[in-house]
Amino acid sequence: MQPVKPIHLEPYVATTLGNAAERRTITAEQVQSIVPERYPVYAIVATPKSGSTFLASVLAKSLDLPLIPLCYAYSSNEHDLYLPALVTATACGAVSQLHMKGTPHNVQLLNLFGIRPIVLTRNLFDSIESLARDFRKKCEMPGLGQGMSGYSFAWLTRDVAGFDEERMIDFVIDFAMPWYVNFYVSWQNLARANAIAPIFLHYEDLMKDKGGEISRIVREIGGTEVRLETEVLGQDFISDASTSNRGSGESGLGLKCLSKAQVAAVRRLLSYYPDADFESWLA
Repeated sequence: MQPVKPIHLEPYVATTLGNAAERRTITAEQVQSIVPERYPVYAIVATPKSGSTFLASVLAKSLDLPLIPLCYAYSSNEHDLYLPALVTATACGAVSQLHMKGTPHNVQLLNLFGIRPIVLTRNLFDSIESLARDFRKKCEMPGLGQGMSGYSFAWLTRDVAGFDEERMIDFVIDFAMPWYVNFYVSWQNLARANAIAPIFLHYEDLMKDKGGEISRIVREIGGTEVRLETEVLGQDFISDASTSNRGSGESGLGLKCLSKAQVAAVRRLLSYYPDADFESWLA
């Protein structure tokens, strides 16, 4: 692990403080002066329930890097990038896990700090089934209704906790899937426009060849080879697989659990973006 380097705050303060009229966008020169020597950051930008916890944990353990949130905080807020966290992460190298849509400002910050995002997705129907079970678990956590456990796209309350299986799937489709579609379309379009060059990764490919896919990521971002211990690759960091629920993490389970009407509702959402390539997301 790299030692933490001194950080020069003057350019950061000039950029972020003061009244709104005086606030300026950070420049590449200012980033260079704040963090003169930057180390690789592995930013896993993922849809929920797509294996991002597993990938982040393996990378952190294998590369001896800290796990640093690049957003202000997790919980039910959007995981948009937070400048102080970027400064800290690039000063020593880090791994980060984010549920973050592509936006011009997030892309600007990623490019300025030299971070190439790893955009991780999972079969959409399997994600729906998995997220429904995750909502059920989060509804059992303390502080239900206060937003401490959950996501930006769905506020969990006692009402949600009382849903039966079919109603919970409907809730996921109505509240979470618009966010998922925007996530996918935003990163795909920004990549098409050459605004950023993400590394796109599918959960299914990662699970089939963990060592190969993770080694590829390290080569493309860190420019080096990594030794992946078998016991680390075999550890169960995926919350799905640690539950006793039926079919946890099983590919293809989503379509078996969704009704024809629910599948049609998902496809209707996708139909708003006929130019988007959803084939790999549905395979």
